Amino acid sequence: MRYRVLVVGRRADDPLLEVAESYRERLARYVPTELVRVKDGTLASERDELVRRLEPDELVIAMDERGRERTTMEVSAVLGRWQRDAVRAAAFVVGGADGLHPDLKTRARETWALSKLTLPHRLALVLLLEQLYRAHTILRGEPYHRP
Repeated sequence: MRYRVLVVGRRADDPLLEVAESYRERLARYVPTELVRVKDGTLASERDELVRRLEPDELVIAMDERGRERTTMEVSAVLGRWQRDAVRAAAFVVGGADGLHPDLKTRARETWALSKLTLPHRLALVLLLEQLYRAHTILRGEPYHRP
């Protein structure tokens, strides 16, 4: 199993990106995890670049406030199921200021919501990586998560 997190937005000197990178590094202890940044632009140009960057074997998860909210334990169960089912790769796609193009949501196997709130994409990135990390500590029986 490997993860790729595709996120729209330019590189910036932003403390949130530093936090996101620290969670990516932690998560990489459990599963190889790559962060792929895509330049922001029009919704159509972002879609084209994200689609170009997706790999054929990846299970695509669109991140969107209108998606399905899951508890941390549910996320952990989903990731555990993917491991048991030998899913080779998963791509989590985080849109920019205008969200994700409908074509990307249609292509995704699932759409997940981190919250019903509209979140800045950098904050959504931090929350996603932290929850993936937390879910893997649960799967390993490690003490990070306190129910």
